[in-house]
Amino acid sequence: MRNLKLIGLLLLMVAGFMVPVSAHGVHVTTNESAIIIADNDTGALARSVADDVGANITVYKFASADDVTHELEHALENSDKKILAVAYTDTVQEFINQHPEVSSRIVVADANENSIRQGLTKLNVVGVNSSGFLTPLLSGLLIGLVFGLGVGAVWMKRKLS
Repeated sequence: MRNLKLIGLLLLMVAGFMVPVSAHGVHVTTNESAIIIADNDTGALARSVADDVGANITVYKFASADDVTHELEHALENSDKKILAVAYTDTVQEFINQHPEVSSRIVVADANENSIRQGLTKLNVVGVNSSGFLTPLLSGLLIGLVFGLGVGAVWMKRKLS
């Protein structure tokens, strides 16, 4: 009987030291400023279109509407986050209807190339990381010209001395 009271007291003490924990899921995209919400069917298409237009954006494949809703809730806190949804569009549209203040940063697109291109353009993430061919070419020519003139001047000075 004494052992049961001791065990009961021990359990009561352990329960008293327990601290409640409140968590609401894992934040998938961390500090990404622009993402595409996709699934297994739309992820490859979204990635290829983003690469074609030179968009600096990350494609995330979500497994459930609850995960998408959780990610959208984080967009409420981060005013710099831009989201293009090509999957779970009903969930995203419902979220936009409930929170119209994010409608300029969250865009819904159909799962086709033209719609994804228009969505990326609307979010203003097109061509962010694309510098084209001309910029590296001109940079290389300028560096080569400056280096060549410097080496030429030193060489000519030694030859004249």
